[in-house]
Amino acid sequence: MTFVVEKPAQIPIFIVAWLLIVKESWSFAPIGRTGGSLLMGVVTVIADTLGPEEAFEAIEYETLALLWGMMVLVEYLKDDALFDMFVNKFFIENKKLTPTRLLWLLSMSCGIMSALFTNDTMCIALTKTICYICTQRGYHPGPQMVAIAMSANIGSAATLIGNPQNAIIAALSSVQFAVFLAYSAAAMMVCMVINTFALSLWFRKDLQENTAFAAAAKEKMAESGMYGATAGSGSDDQESAPLMGGPTTDSEETEIDTEGNKICCFGPFQRSTNQKLFRYCLLASIAATLACFLADLPIGWTAAAGGVGAMLLDAVFNHRVPDRIFARVNWELLVFFSGLFITIEGLQHTMIPGQLLDYVDEVMRVDSIAGVCAFTAIITVGCNIFNNVPLVLLVGLAMSYDETDGVEIPFMESIGDADLAWILLAWVSTVAGNLTLMGSVANLIVAEEGKHYFEMSFGYYSKFGFPVTCVTLYVGVAIICGLWTITH
Repeated sequence: MTFVVEKPAQIPIFIVAWLLIVKESWSFAPIGRTGGSLLMGVVTVIADTLGPEEAFEAIEYETLALLWGMMVLVEYLKDDALFDMFVNKFFIENKKLTPTRLLWLLSMSCGIMSALFTNDTMCIALTKTICYICTQRGYHPGPQMVAIAMSANIGSAATLIGNPQNAIIAALSSVQFAVFLAYSAAAMMVCMVINTFALSLWFRKDLQENTAFAAAAKEKMAESGMYGATAGSGSDDQESAPLMGGPTTDSEETEIDTEGNKICCFGPFQRSTNQKLFRYCLLASIAATLACFLADLPIGWTAAAGGVGAMLLDAVFNHRVPDRIFARVNWELLVFFSGLFITIEGLQHTMIPGQLLDYVDEVMRVDSIAGVCAFTAIITVGCNIFNNVPLVLLVGLAMSYDETDGVEIPFMESIGDADLAWILLAWVSTVAGNLTLMGSVANLIVAEEGKHYFEMSFGYYSKFGFPVTCVTLYVGVAIICGLWTITH
């Protein structure tokens, strides 16, 4: 087979884009990942690899709609203090938590919530609070930080809305949400248990009360101005106030605003009544969104409908405009993906990805044990070289040449059952991020959010993460393939 390269100008464009993505910013040109992705997307059009219309068509708008809708719903949950209530009840106010019990409760809850509300969100929501609890109670936060990062990644692999690469797969593939969930959730639950059990063994020395470490951490917190860590603050036996939202005051509970607290033409009501009704309706809206996912309605626009529905509920019950929610939505992520879609589509026009994958398509077939093992190994290595999101786009958009019929077909359809291949791609590309500290954005978020409590080094994480992830990767793949064989 002759190797043909078209649009060669796109090759250096992709290399520069990759360099800008793998590092947050370069000192000589700190444009950042988002700016770099957008820049290379524009250069792709300027270099005439894609025309303006082709560039707009390359953007997967359903993926952007899915990400935007889920971000809005999560921000409303945080805004209404529902995350705060969960953390307060199960972690801050729970006096029966030993370090090991905390590890198990944290791992399972973080994994399940990551499947519903994305892994990065849960890492941001939990890390500082859990580290604070550990410091106040004399526990080492290191094992808990590793648990948050790894559980968030494993848990997010269970659904098509758990992380950005799964959202891309939702848009590119024809896999139904319920089918994906049925196979991936089983693998997720088993691997969560394996991962947490391994954590409890590996870090057993750190999973003990360590008042000396806690005292040093409190001092460090005080120096960096962290909450609840000021000098001379209360007794060591008494925990400071919860880090997240607190209860409303009596005046807030009883205040009646004859204009601001009406619901349509009814009222006025106490502010607490409006807030309570909004909370119930918000939860109902989220449940309805998830039900629509299971009913196989268009996943992106269903998520977007859930987001705008939450805005409407907030306006009706609380008379608030959504400006504060818009301000907290990660617009940079949406811009980053838009530029990346264009750049990757430009690379596909060089014909290089499809031709390279043609060399390994027989090796990576998902209808044999050897092929599945090779598929897992190749995708894992690729994710740790290119990052999981670009790799999923490269593989998902690649076209393979069928020599029998003399036509091009999607690569994912050339290696066996396409639905199984997509489910395996989602699992491997997500869990592979647990190999090293640098393997996923979720890991880096945990390290950054918890650095004032404990500096989770590359070695501290990776000595555990690498061997255990090799196990959970293949155990999960075996479960998915085993269930697929039984049901087909």
